[in-house]
Amino acid sequence: MAKKLLALLLAIGFTSTIYAQNTPTTSPAASMPAKKKMATGAGDEKAIKKAFDGLAKAWNGGDANGVASYFTSDATLINPMGQQGQGHDGVLQIITGDLTGPLKGTEQSFSDFTFTYIMPNMYLVDATATLTGMTAPDGTAAPPASFHFFGVIVNRGKVWQARAARIFASLQPPSAASPLAATTPVASGVSVK
Repeated sequence: MAKKLLALLLAIGFTSTIYAQNTPTTSPAASMPAKKKMATGAGDEKAIKKAFDGLAKAWNGGDANGVASYFTSDATLINPMGQQGQGHDGVLQIITGDLTGPLKGTEQSFSDFTFTYIMPNMYLVDATATLTGMTAPDGTAAPPASFHFFGVIVNRGKVWQARAARIFASLQPPSAASPLAATTPVASGVSVK
């Protein structure tokens, strides 16, 4: 019995020695090329906010080309009036129309940012866009107006630009006396009577 035990221990020792010689000294993960660290977080968010500040500065100066430079060449834009521009020329047309028409002389600012990381160099951005300096239809000064900005913001080089931007105003919730208050909500979030 002792001979069998000794033979078993020698076999285990011999097998262990062979296995150890054929096993890499480093782990497979250590021999793989290092993954590039993705640039996400506060640095990207700060740079995106800086782009929004630049866009606002161009808007406030009435510079339609400057505003359009913050959009990619294949961007889409839908303004608060529901007008849509596609590509550089379409976006520039919408912005020029806004700055020479109903929004001439207004100033814009952005706040309340929410960033959703999608992939390297791409974020979904929600923000509040506030316009001041508007004129009411009767010619009097209109109060500041807030809009919701939603966009796909990308960095295809050194700058952050909008690939898609949607600016819209939200409806106020109906009051108890409103006919809309008598509607019944359905599962999709749409109300029907």
